[in-house]
Amino acid sequence: MKKTILTAVISFAFVCMGLAQSLTISGRVTSADEPGGIPGANVSVKGSTLGTVTDLDGRYSLSVPQGYETLVFSFVGYTSQEIPILNRTTINVILETDVRILQEIVITGQGEGIEKRRLPITVDRMSEEDIYKVPVVQLDQILRSNMPNAQIRLGSGQPGTASFIRSRGPISAAVGTTPVIYVDGVRVDNLNSAAQLSLETGGAQSSAIADIPVENIESIEYVKGGAATTLYGADAANGVIQIFTKKGKQGQARVNLETQHGAQVGTRDYLFYQETADILFRPGLQQSYRLGIDGGTENLTYSFSGNLYGDESFRYGVGQIRRNFRGGIMAKVNNWITYQSSAGFSSNQFSRDYNANSSFSEFGNLETVARWGDLRTKSRAQLDSISQVVRNVIDLTNVTERVRRFQNSHQFNFKFNDQVSARAIFGIDSRNSRQRDITTNQQLIVRGNAPAGTNDRGTIDVFERSFFTLTGQADVTWKKDMKDFSFLTIAGGQFFRNQDEQILIEATNVTEGSISINNAGEKSVEDFLLAVTNYGFFVKENIGIRDKVFVEGGIRVDGNTAFGSEIGLQVFPTIGVAYNLSDEKFFRDAFSINTLSTVKFRANHGVAGNFPEPFRNDRLINTNTFLGVPTYTFGNPGDPTLKPERTATTEIGGDIGFFTDRIKLQVTRYHSLTRDALFSAPFAPSFGLGNQLRNIGEIENKGWEIGANFVVVESNDWNVNVSASYNTVQNLVVSSGGAPEFNVGGFTFLGSFVKEGEPLGYFRANRPILNGEGDLESVETNASIGSPIAPNFGSLSINTTYKRWNLFVTGDYQTGGQTVVVDDVLRYFAGASTVIPDNLANESFFDLAALWVQSSDYFKIRNIALSYDVPTAVIGNAFKRLSVGFNVTNPINFFRADVDPEVSGAGFGTQNSFGGGGFGFGTESLPRTYLGTVRVSF
Repeated sequence: MKKTILTAVISFAFVCMGLAQSLTISGRVTSADEPGGIPGANVSVKGSTLGTVTDLDGRYSLSVPQGYETLVFSFVGYTSQEIPILNRTTINVILETDVRILQEIVITGQGEGIEKRRLPITVDRMSEEDIYKVPVVQLDQILRSNMPNAQIRLGSGQPGTASFIRSRGPISAAVGTTPVIYVDGVRVDNLNSAAQLSLETGGAQSSAIADIPVENIESIEYVKGGAATTLYGADAANGVIQIFTKKGKQGQARVNLETQHGAQVGTRDYLFYQETADILFRPGLQQSYRLGIDGGTENLTYSFSGNLYGDESFRYGVGQIRRNFRGGIMAKVNNWITYQSSAGFSSNQFSRDYNANSSFSEFGNLETVARWGDLRTKSRAQLDSISQVVRNVIDLTNVTERVRRFQNSHQFNFKFNDQVSARAIFGIDSRNSRQRDITTNQQLIVRGNAPAGTNDRGTIDVFERSFFTLTGQADVTWKKDMKDFSFLTIAGGQFFRNQDEQILIEATNVTEGSISINNAGEKSVEDFLLAVTNYGFFVKENIGIRDKVFVEGGIRVDGNTAFGSEIGLQVFPTIGVAYNLSDEKFFRDAFSINTLSTVKFRANHGVAGNFPEPFRNDRLINTNTFLGVPTYTFGNPGDPTLKPERTATTEIGGDIGFFTDRIKLQVTRYHSLTRDALFSAPFAPSFGLGNQLRNIGEIENKGWEIGANFVVVESNDWNVNVSASYNTVQNLVVSSGGAPEFNVGGFTFLGSFVKEGEPLGYFRANRPILNGEGDLESVETNASIGSPIAPNFGSLSINTTYKRWNLFVTGDYQTGGQTVVVDDVLRYFAGASTVIPDNLANESFFDLAALWVQSSDYFKIRNIALSYDVPTAVIGNAFKRLSVGFNVTNPINFFRADVDPEVSGAGFGTQNSFGGGGFGFGTESLPRTYLGTVRVSF
């Protein structure tokens, strides 16, 4: 017994000695670029799972048990360093910039991060720092400022409305160009057009992208075209946007507070009448408050943030309030399992006015002479009277929308050993939107649509859409180095289920003063349902040869409930190669790193898909009401062979850096061909059936993507970086499978059509042939007169730092496309057109249609932001960091058309349809905003 006790005491003593011999090491991580410290740098104990990250000043503290001899310091963009401990308690490190920019880690759907140098594709990535520079509230606005190879056009100045997002041209005549969006591995609603039902308020359609909370985002990646094949398969032809949110960093709790105050001002640049601004526009207060906290221990980190945003907009009758919350955690369950989770909630409320194709649109009525005539001829007293009536009508207008959205993601990471890891992800996105339009009797009377004393002609329209998606994924990753070879293999499966439920209630003859449909003389109800389940299995292999050449191949197999009954699993393959020539010894012997730093060649071929609209594969019977009883007619004919569109994309390109990457160029040539394109084709009239969606078309896109970054000045005090991009796209409908051309937007006499041999959505109308005197000589009927797809577009940004000052400027442009000046068509009917010469005023407007198609070229400065980091000597110990700034959005516009070429009007189409845009129709442009910002960390 005594021997046992003695043994226990000795063992306990040795344990205590071992614990006592652990060493606490602290220090600071800096660089030549960040002499004040690198925040978020990784500090780990080599050969263990122990580690920490530096705080905002680059400082760290880490307890190292006995037996470990080396610390590893790393951060994206810098060369990792391994430092021997040698019983030191203080280790300070100066990291050196890694000139091999291709070492940057991206996710692209892999189970673990992968170096860009291994990839045969291009991935546009936005870091936390890039997002930090853009003080905006919508995801599409963030993307527009930082995605050089994507074209993102916000189609209306009214809050929460839709935008175009496309990069390599439209690849389908059946769906839009919006990419699939994932947040922390979970698919989310990305509807960016009108819903199947929705209210008839004139065209300013709501966007599901606009209310994705942008709080707590750590990084965003955009993978384009066929490159997204293996991991996303039958739904990735438009590319994939992946959003990764913060999960916190180890260390003492850090609190970040940001507040913005300023004003929105309507731009007069595109107005036909400057008097429109005097009547309709006013400076509107904009304010935002953000609060975030993060921190944690070795076993648990956390990050939470909230945002309260509100604006009165730039015009009467419009505004919004947003409340966003997002949080994330990462927990170490044991030595081989970690768990991470994120959740986001947003509650948004919008008030809007009627827009575009509505006789109630006050902006359209003023600009098109439809109601008030030529404002330039009005006296001051007349204009004041018009203003009073218009603002009274706006006060009586009640068009609102409420959106509530919840996103949740759970991820388990398993690290079995240094070679094998796995993960499991599941989560949801639930979005409910409710739109309401209350038209009172009083409003109708003031508008002149009802006689005085009317009490029972009011209307209430209510539209509600509930979208729910469930996502699950499991995969295993294997990594192995064997002499000159390295292997990175990922295999797994994924599924998602989308359910989209819509209901539209229209109540008429509503009693004055009522806001309830219960007090209506008559009611009608319509509903709509879309549901689809997709499941797939994938395997992907990336093989490195001497850490210079990388060969990648993969395959995805998908099944989908929208496929026809005779269609089984669909296979989507990909293959690619990357060659880092600048890593070769013979190359380094021939070229100094100070002259030719980086050279990489890459090529890739992949096939991705777009699945058909759900239920279009089914044969359906329509039920109709006749004399109070149901009657039946043929509905959708159905097609048991209906399958996804297949877009095969081949891209070849290279990345090159000069003078230690002070000049960096990225060039890509791409070619995509969509086979089995979905066209809505008619049957013979004798069949008595409607159109059926069929896989009968072919659509081609090809072009160049060129990006450049220049470090113009780099010194202790000055840093000047300039980035620019130039992109081209040539779009063509190669084959329509015998289907006649069909309209996808616009009007019968001047519309957007799909036809073999033309770009998707090309403009078709009569073209007048004029003689030398400008008189009408003849008319070319149904001519091709332009395309809304601009064949050339790009971006420009300048980032200048002087000591603690930072200036950030962004802009973008497009050339070669066309837009339709619909507002002037309406002015023509009122005799106030500026497009049609007087000698043609009596001609048929059908014959003059082509004259309303104009160049959509523009160059716009989107953002000018100036900020200053207050020195520590000024703020003392009160804050860790204090930054103040001033920002102007949309300050400068250059354009050629008689309308803002960016606004889209009726060109977005409806759900599950192609929308090419290009119709400038009674739509307010984006406002100019002036914002002051204060950011505090403590």
